[in-house]
Amino acid sequence: MFYRTAIFRNKDANDITQMMGQHMAKEWRKWKGLVLLDSFGMSINWSTIESLKNASIDLWILVPTGVIINRLLERDGSLKHIDKLKSFFGMTKDEISDFFYKKRTENTLFGEVELIEKVKNPIQKIAELYVERLKKEFKYVTESPLVLTNNRGVPIFHFVFASNNQTAVNIAQQIIKKKS
Repeated sequence: MFYRTAIFRNKDANDITQMMGQHMAKEWRKWKGLVLLDSFGMSINWSTIESLKNASIDLWILVPTGVIINRLLERDGSLKHIDKLKSFFGMTKDEISDFFYKKRTENTLFGEVELIEKVKNPIQKIAELYVERLKKEFKYVTESPLVLTNNRGVPIFHFVFASNNQTAVNIAQQIIKKKS
């Protein structure tokens, strides 16, 4: 059956997506779907992603790896925007800090000093982390997301696919391979 009715909701996308995910998880034999999350900034919470895990959906999500997230990961490890990062990744401050920063001690004239350094290739690391997080919710996730760059070749977004359907992820990987 094909429906020609479009329903528009003027609400927070997290709330609508979570309601949809819960409904589709209950009616997984009846409803199938394609979800495209092109969040404004980092407005999609991890709890929204979790709400889709049992639904019969294929998920494409545009992750603002270079354009936003990397900029919130300060070089000095201060994590001034930790609440936004915690909500987006569904992780604790310590987990985020341990993933994106390396601590080392160095001897100086004044004794030992602990130094914090941001990981190398942080944009790629952000994409890898997001893929790993999605794998905890979905059976199949594209290993290598589609990388979208600016005019200087710097990655600004990663387009990631997740599903509980093997055929769907195979198709997504073919699409990514052609576009890369």
